[in-house]
Parts: sequence; structure tokens; C-alpha cells
Amino acid sequence: MLRAVDERPWFALISIKALYGYSSKVRRRFLEKLSETPWDEVNANREASFYTMKNIILHMIDNEDWIVNWVLHDKSREYKRARKSEEYTNMQMVWNHLEEVESKTRKYLEKADEQELARKVHFVITSGETFDLTVEESLFQSFTEQLYHIGELIALLWQLNIEPPKMQYFHNKVPLQMS
Repeated sequence: MLRAVDERPWFALISIKALYGYSSKVRRRFLEKLSETPWDEVNANREASFYTMKNIILHMIDNEDWIVNWVLHDKSREYKRARKSEEYTNMQMVWNHLEEVESKTRKYLEKADEQELARKVHFVITSGETFDLTVEESLFQSFTEQLYHIGELIALLWQLNIEPPKMQYFHNKVPLQMS
């Protein structure tokens, strides 16, 4: 979709802050569901994108950490995960990691104004390919990354005959922030 340079991206009708609130609520519901599931099932190799459901949820958390705390500060290539996925030996460790990352994200988003959201960053992916994106576009990438993997978790839970948490917006409504 083409847009004039001074127009906001199409997704900006709902603020990125509102999307992050929704995203956090959904991710927490899935983490609750995984916490109720036997560890052996959560940590079993399912030949999925990151093999285990634990690793998929960790990837979602780490992706937010990478983008908010590294990409947005033009340090994409310097990112180091808090720990390797195999070092997480229970769901409480995953919850603790989530709390730490979301705390940093909330602090960042509380201060992010329109000027910050419009700031350009060099978004460098692991292949070395670089994209010049706004902060807002970079944050949106993190949001969409979670959506992909939530769908993957839904399918894996269904394979275990476990009903996944509701992820629709109307089930996870957060106060809408327009701006």
C-alpha cells in the first residue's frame, strides 16, 4: 500500500501501545495454559518452528526484548538472550523472563511519544539484511511475529486435545489508545 511520507501507517488507527497491551494479555493467557500443561508436553520436540512449545513462547518473548531493547537503540547485532532456551527448566523461569521483558517494554512505551514512534532505526535481521523502519513499524513487526507463533501454539495445543485460550480481541479487550 502506498502512502504519503507524512501519513501514519495503516495499522496506526489503533495505537501501537494498545496493540502491545492486547499482545501482552494474549501471550499471558497462553503462558497460563502452558503452565497448566505437563512440562514434558510443553518441552517435547514437536518439530515446530522452534521445536517445543516452551521455545516458541520464549521466542515470542525474546523477539519483543530484541526489538524494544536492542533494535530501537540501533544495536540489533549486539543482542544476547538472557539465557539459552534449554536453561529454562520450568514454567516459572519463563514467567520470570516474561515479567522482566514486559516491564522494560512498559517503561519504554510509557515514554514513547509521536516523535519517538516516527524516529527511523536500522532494523538488521540475522541474515544481515537491513530495513530502515520507524520505531512504530519495528514495534508492529514484533506484534505480528507473536501472531504467527500464537497460531502455531494453537495448532500444537489442538494436537494434544487441549483447548487453547481465546485470543480474539473481544475476549482480551484492553483500553483503546488512539494516538
